[in-house]
Amino acid sequence: MLITPAAPDDWIMRVAIVGAGLAGLATAAAFSKSGHTVTVFEQSDRLRASGLAINLWSNATSLLPGLGIPAGRIPGEPFSRMVIRTSGREVAAMRLPARGLPHVNVDRADLLSALAGTLPPDTIRFGVRCTGTGELAAGHDLVVIADGARSALRESVAGPAGERWTWTVWQACVAADVPELPAGAGASVTRPGSFTGIWRLAAGRITWFVEQPGRQPGEGPQVLSDMADDEDPVVRTLARATPAGDWIEWRAEDIWPRAPWHRGNVVLVGDAAHAMLPTLGQGACQSIEDAATLAAAVAQESSLDQALRRYEDDRIPRTRRIVKLTRAGARARRRSATTRLTPKVVSAKFMAASGGVVLRRLTRPSLPLTG
Repeated sequence: MLITPAAPDDWIMRVAIVGAGLAGLATAAAFSKSGHTVTVFEQSDRLRASGLAINLWSNATSLLPGLGIPAGRIPGEPFSRMVIRTSGREVAAMRLPARGLPHVNVDRADLLSALAGTLPPDTIRFGVRCTGTGELAAGHDLVVIADGARSALRESVAGPAGERWTWTVWQACVAADVPELPAGAGASVTRPGSFTGIWRLAAGRITWFVEQPGRQPGEGPQVLSDMADDEDPVVRTLARATPAGDWIEWRAEDIWPRAPWHRGNVVLVGDAAHAMLPTLGQGACQSIEDAATLAAAVAQESSLDQALRRYEDDRIPRTRRIVKLTRAGARARRRSATTRLTPKVVSAKFMAASGGVVLRRLTRPSLPLTG
């Protein structure tokens, strides 16, 4: 549980949050639990659940009790290691022990529903499109922009996003029997120019995704067809179990976390501030860290301006480091002369040795915790 001193009785704020995605709902949960009056404005008519799954590492799961989700009710399937496969077999493994609550792989819809369930009735106003921050800022003590990587309101705080890196991912969640995937583990299937991630979900389902930087958007059906005859039996099984209609293409992109993240009483959280490529599985986790850090700063500082400056000081350096690492991970997954010349098993073992160190460091809880 995050240690969050209660806000003073005379500083109960009216907080407006734009966006009911993960960052917006996590921020709403954090402020609502601290006693503030929260309203979430969402342009869709329901929670925007994609039907896909995400990694939630210990640095994020350990914060959820402080947002109102008890440790025993965190949705998802726990994992503590990752096996690396190449040439059709397992060749290495990463130990990924949790330093706080367990890492889990979770349906995004389940996580959004769990966060929404911590909020008072009618906190979320669906079907409301916010086109500016002026009226919200005048009518609330704090306005939180959480409307994603393609934020309509980001420029009112931070200006244009600048250079973005983009990345195509194909993903599905299926029912499949994969005995080669150990319990409590994820799997990566690596080869030059291709990366496949495989994770267990609850109720015997599997989520899997494919990144092939040499492919173009729209080539998903061919990717799935090709993998039905893959050399790896795990990939073959999953490809043949995946209906074409469930094979979802999504375009990831990043935003360099450039200061400032606030202007007046308006502040950025989540992908609106620091969208990142999925190569380390930290995008959702960093949104949850934003929410917890922002609420804690407001509780601990004597003025809103001091709190927002403290939030920026805490979060911008960390998210910059992670965006750099995700870009490095993207470069490593591209086909190159080095990857073509390096034996696949050697490359996989190097990935396990170096990647394990990076992931263990990144996924340690970075905020004060109890319990």
